[in-house]
Amino acid sequence: MRKIFALIGLCILLLSESALAAQNCSDVRQKSGGAAYQKCLYDEQETRIKDQLAAYKIMIDRTIESVKARYDTQINQENFSWKDVDLKMQIEEASRKLHIAQLGTGKDEAEQISKEKNILSRLQKIRSLTSSVHGKKMSRLQKRKDAELADYDSAYTEYELKLRQQQMSSL
Repeated sequence: MRKIFALIGLCILLLSESALAAQNCSDVRQKSGGAAYQKCLYDEQETRIKDQLAAYKIMIDRTIESVKARYDTQINQENFSWKDVDLKMQIEEASRKLHIAQLGTGKDEAEQISKEKNILSRLQKIRSLTSSVHGKKMSRLQKRKDAELADYDSAYTEYELKLRQQQMSSL
């Protein structure tokens, strides 16, 4: 979608500026001849391309900052959410350990102790898995951020290539 808008804007800009450049350069042609006219046309086209690239760079830079902010927000939310869950599980784990210690080591409590140890073991596994899932989510978010930023980095070069190809095809 952004490429379509860029191309439409480019076409409008090229058409309007071509008329102005032709008028300015035609004056140069009358005063200095054909070689100066060709140089004038080239300089006008280069100026136009540089202006378009500068405007596109500003747009890309704004978009990159927006992407960074969006992913940083998602990463922070994921971190806070995980820390909250992990803290709750850590508290429950400590509570279970304390409860097991309070039960003692007698035969009468053996069944309850075994049950509590099984629950504690499951809780520890869940906590470990939660940490693993969190790490993978963080990695995935970072990779998505990096991929999206790489797309915008290459978009600038692709845009310049299109401008220069259009310049060549208009000659």
